[in-house]
Amino acid sequence: MTKKLVKEVALAIFAEKGYDGTALSEIAKAVGIKTPSLYAHFPSKEALFLEVYQDSIHTELHELQQVSQNESLVGEEKLQKLFFTATDFSSNPDEKKFFQRAVFYPPKSLFLELKEATRTYEQLTNDILRETLEDIVAEATLLRWMHVFYALLDGLSVEHGIYDEAEFELRRESAWEVLASLLK
Repeated sequence: MTKKLVKEVALAIFAEKGYDGTALSEIAKAVGIKTPSLYAHFPSKEALFLEVYQDSIHTELHELQQVSQNESLVGEEKLQKLFFTATDFSSNPDEKKFFQRAVFYPPKSLFLELKEATRTYEQLTNDILRETLEDIVAEATLLRWMHVFYALLDGLSVEHGIYDEAEFELRRESAWEVLASLLK
């Protein structure tokens, strides 16, 4: 049994059932071990959840950094790719669902830790966006653009679960058009 396998299984179960709906015994059973064996890797359910959350943040940031470092993309084209990467809820669906649950419905016992981790994640995302935006728009527009970016990201994350793929893509394209119009 590896720590990585435990986290992969925990991610899927937490994504499906949330923190409160998940028992360590369920994770252990899915991994194929007894519950006490989990404690060799994680001192508590909270520690496991927080580590899975940190991994989720790392994955999200890595995807955005790959776009940001693509030198063939510049300006609005790079921002568009960043937006469509951030709103691609079909890739890594368990990861995205877990991240959404943790942000929108954090466990009360972990609220402060998750809030701080989310703020750090957002600051790092802001840095990625700022690298491209500061060459295109003034500071006031840059801040407004980032605020709208997050509002649209949050809205689309909910809509992805409501609408079929075709309708979601129409909404995603419309959201980008509105966001792009702020660059003019």
